[in-house]
Amino acid sequence: MLRRLVRRCATAVLTLLLVTLLVFGLTHLVPGDPLTGESADPGVRPLTRDRLEQLRTLYRLDRPVPVQYGLWLGDLLRGDLGTSFSDGRPVLEKMTERLGVTLLLNALSLGLMVLLAVPLGTLAALRPGSRLDRWTGGLTYALYALPVFWAGLLLQIAFSVRLGWLPLFGLASEGAAGLGAAARLADRAAHLVLPVICLGYGGLAYLSRFVRANLLDNALIESGRAARARGLSELAVLVRHGFAQAAVPMLTLAGFLLPALVGGSVIVETIFAIPGLGMLFVEAVLDRDIPVLMGVTLLGSSATLAGILAADLLYAVADPRVRRGEVA
Repeated sequence: MLRRLVRRCATAVLTLLLVTLLVFGLTHLVPGDPLTGESADPGVRPLTRDRLEQLRTLYRLDRPVPVQYGLWLGDLLRGDLGTSFSDGRPVLEKMTERLGVTLLLNALSLGLMVLLAVPLGTLAALRPGSRLDRWTGGLTYALYALPVFWAGLLLQIAFSVRLGWLPLFGLASEGAAGLGAAARLADRAAHLVLPVICLGYGGLAYLSRFVRANLLDNALIESGRAARARGLSELAVLVRHGFAQAAVPMLTLAGFLLPALVGGSVIVETIFAIPGLGMLFVEAVLDRDIPVLMGVTLLGSSATLAGILAADLLYAVADPRVRRGEVA
């Protein structure tokens, strides 16, 4: 078990290094200079040549790219993610401001997935081939195939523009700061409804079919047949035997839901103008703000790898064969 943990951690660290190296290299392949360009504000004076050279030296842009990457890694080991090109603020400070919003959005979406997917999958597994099973299967496949950016726009048009039931974008309405605590909470909840649905519907569709397939596979083994022979209902067989047997593959799938949520946050936060890490990433790409781009990439990649590693370890805990080394 310890050897497996060390091997997986070493693989995760190597993967993280390769991801940061790839992103760092790609940012320097884009034509132009991140410190130059015409300002959108006509009142802002362009940088002089001397000032430009000072900034290049300050941000180490005058060094070769491999040297810049090495210096960035050295700063990272000291806990320094650098300074933003766009406003001169520490990257860690900017990310900390946005982190809570993204965590809330992802936590609510993951909760929605589990809360709805498990009952839907169980109901479909109770009557395989029935009308309910066919309808839920068709609906979930359609949802899984629906692109996130298109679904977000459809939700905005339907529930914000046409019906006017929910806010169109943002996290708070104008004047929400002057409301009471309960009213502010209700306003925040209303702003989060559409983004949470948009971020979670794809995982909900996939997870519900996954639950159904694993319950059917595992509820029909000898223990399930014996339970039926003792007079247990179909629901009791699925709950007592199906879920117990399907727990291992479900744990594995849980580690792969996190990458989908992290990637989907970039699109969803941009569509709904939510000031989270996903929108910060998009802003950094547009501004060619390399330190911010690298910081967000590092955090997202670390979270993704941590989720996969946690699922792998839980899989080892749940399956004795993995702990004994019988299964890789």
